[in-house]
Parts: sequence; structure tokens; C-alpha cells
Amino acid sequence: MPKKVLIAGAGLVGPMLAIAMSKEGHQVTLFEARSDRRKISQDAGKSINLIITAKGLKTVEEAGILKEVKAITTPVYGRMMHSKTGELTFQAYGKDESEFNYSISRAKLNMLLMTLAEREGVQIYFDEPLEAIDFENRQASFCTHKNCQYDLFFGTDGAGSVTRKELVRIHAGAMENRVEPLGIDYKELFMPAGEQDSYQIDQKSLHIWPRGNHMLMALPNSDGSFTMTLYMPSVEFEKLDSSEKLKNYFETEYPDALPLMPDYQLDFEKNPQGFLGTVRCNPWVYQDSVALVGDAAHAVVPFFGQGMNCGFEDITYLTKMMKCHSDWATILEEYNQHQKLSDDAIADMAIENWNVMSSSVADKNYLLRKSVEKILENEFPKKYKSRYGMVVYTLIPYHFAQRVGLLQKEILETLCSNLLNAEEVDLKQASVLIDQKLVPYYREHNLSLDNFMP
Repeated sequence: MPKKVLIAGAGLVGPMLAIAMSKEGHQVTLFEARSDRRKISQDAGKSINLIITAKGLKTVEEAGILKEVKAITTPVYGRMMHSKTGELTFQAYGKDESEFNYSISRAKLNMLLMTLAEREGVQIYFDEPLEAIDFENRQASFCTHKNCQYDLFFGTDGAGSVTRKELVRIHAGAMENRVEPLGIDYKELFMPAGEQDSYQIDQKSLHIWPRGNHMLMALPNSDGSFTMTLYMPSVEFEKLDSSEKLKNYFETEYPDALPLMPDYQLDFEKNPQGFLGTVRCNPWVYQDSVALVGDAAHAVVPFFGQGMNCGFEDITYLTKMMKCHSDWATILEEYNQHQKLSDDAIADMAIENWNVMSSSVADKNYLLRKSVEKILENEFPKKYKSRYGMVVYTLIPYHFAQRVGLLQKEILETLCSNLLNAEEVDLKQASVLIDQKLVPYYREHNLSLDNFMP
């Protein structure tokens, strides 16, 4: 039976959920806390570029908007590491060029999803942050719209979710709710396109300048530019309190990037300093009528590129449960239990990946293990896929990928002990270890290593 659905939104998951729910026949109204980006001429400063991978693409495909979304993406095939002396080291994401990620502008995707949601008949109100929920009477109040009636209410209102705060209140102390700061902040910078909209650095790569506890990162845009993001501890940002100190910092740490970023000082001054942290809460739902979706339930740090993707996967799982059950209490409970387990796993892996991206990618032992792993993926394609590959190219739930990754770590440590050259890896020993440790786990949990690359 069609429901009256209200969504409190603050980004990408809200309009994506609105599209999905509207396609299921529900009457959907989206109250967006922010302004309509389509009417704002300048939208930059707090928008880390995103990648959309298998789990996000699955949601987009099921909503029938894959073609429109892919049209605003740029393919990225691996990481390009930049040393202080300008040396470049490329590390492919996948076993070959059939495996890649799609870089996408958060602002452009938001604008596209809003337009597509309106096309589906979704009513959208902008500048309407949620103020309160009356759970008993199923009413929600926003900035100018008060006491709006609902059958289903979804909070997609981000890491600072008011919906989550209202759930904490109604659960009266019985709800887990915490935000875990990473201790790393970020600033968005910009590398413009070169002559005739050309890319000034390799457009097929995510570029990383790893410097230990800080780094610069670049993701390509479709117009030849790069969105640059500077990550460092909050206390280190405080030290860059003058033009001279900022200039010295960039000249020392990123000498090859500096000439390509003519306005880096202006960008640094005008763009806000973003906070990074992990949201962990439980339960995400209330009875048969209210649920958190996306960052409101499980914000993660961006170092696995899965924040949007796991939010979109929430939608995929919700719609799957809608086809399995007619009782919304059951739908929401099943959703909560499954996605909580999965999203806790990607939260942990994203924190771990900060250390990988900021420092390990320049470590010789790490690079040796990755080279060996690439050989295993190509030699045993039916039985071995890296943890990264499982997360971004398959539909394997995150918690299973996390567990497989631990088993793979044991295998790689055994194979790489006393190994100097990846090409000398003992493939017979590798085959035995894979059959002993990985294959039984795949069978036990019915896991498919097949890629989902629509």
C-alpha cells in the first residue's frame, strides 16, 4: 500500500532515497536542509570529490538513472603517489584496466539527483532543516512547515542529524550514539584545467602526496580540473596562520603541485576547515515508521571512498526488504540489523585506510605485498580478489570483505616473509594457502567474487 513518506535531507542520500521510494509508488516529500545548489553560482569549499563504486552503482541502476549519473563521472584507474622530489609511483586499483572507479563531483551529483527526483514527482522544499519529530502522532516540523503528517519518516540529514537526536530522545538513554573524531581535518583546494581544458596531471589517477600524518589528494573532474583536498591534524592547520608559513609549507611538501595551483592561498583562506569523524549509533529505527539512512546513521571518514556508496546501499537493502515483507516494523528491523553490521565494518576499514594513504603507500614492504597480491589476483581470478577489490567492485557486504581481508593478510605475510621480489613468489604455496583459508569461507557465506560494473 502506498505510504506518505517524508525525508529530512542534507546532501545526496535524501534525493536518491526519494527517487527509489517514488519508484516504489509512495508519495514522497523531501525537506532539504540546504539551499538549492542549482540556483547557486559558486559551490565549493566543503565538498570532497567522491567515487561511485559497485554498491552505489547498483542503487543507481535499480533506480533507472545509471546513464545520467555515469555521464558526469571521470574514470580513475589507480593511485599516483608523488614524492617530495617529484618521483611518481603508480599503483593500479584493480588487476587490470577493466577495474576502475568513477570520480564524481558531489555538487554536480546533488544537482542531478534533485532534478531527477523532481522528474519522478517528488516534492522538494529547500532551506527546510528538521526541527522536531512527534513520534506518537507521526508528525514532523521543519523550519517553515510545521506538524507535517507522515506514515514513514527517513532521516538522511547527515552526520549532525537532527533525526538521530530525536531518536536518542525517544529511546530515553537506551540508544548508542557517539561521534569519534579522527583528529584529522581537511580543506578543499583547486587545480584548474590547463590550456584547452587539458588535464595538468594524469587524469586517470587519484593523486596522493603522502607525508605521514598529512597529505594532499587530487581527484579529476570532467572539465579538466582537479579537486584538491589537504588533510592534516587540526593542530597542524592552526600553525599555518600566515601567508608566509603556508607558502613555505607548500614549497617544502608539494613542490610539484604548487605551480599548478595558482590560487591555493586564496582557496585556503576562503574555504572552511572540515571535520572528519565516525558516527556509530544503534538502533537506527523506531517501531514501523522512522529510520536513519546514510551518514545520519553511520558517517565514515572518506579514505575508502565508500561514504556515499554505503549510504546508497542502505537504500538498496531497504527496497529489497520492501519486496520481501509487507510489515514495516519487520522491514526496518531487518534493515537495521543487516546494515549496522556492514557499515560498522566499512567505518573501521576507512579509518585503517587513512594510515595506508597518508604513509603506507610510500612503504617498500607495503608495495611488495600489493605487488604480490596483484599477481595472485591474475593467477587465481576465481579464488582471489583483494579486499579493496571486494569492497569497490563487488556486491559482497562490507563485513564479509573485512573478514576475508584478515585472512588475506595472513596469506600475504606468509608469502612475503624473506621475499625480495614479487615475481619470485611461490605460486604453489599460494594456491595451497588460498584453498585452505579463503575458499571454505567463500563457500560458507555464499560469496561471489564477480565484479558488478554496469
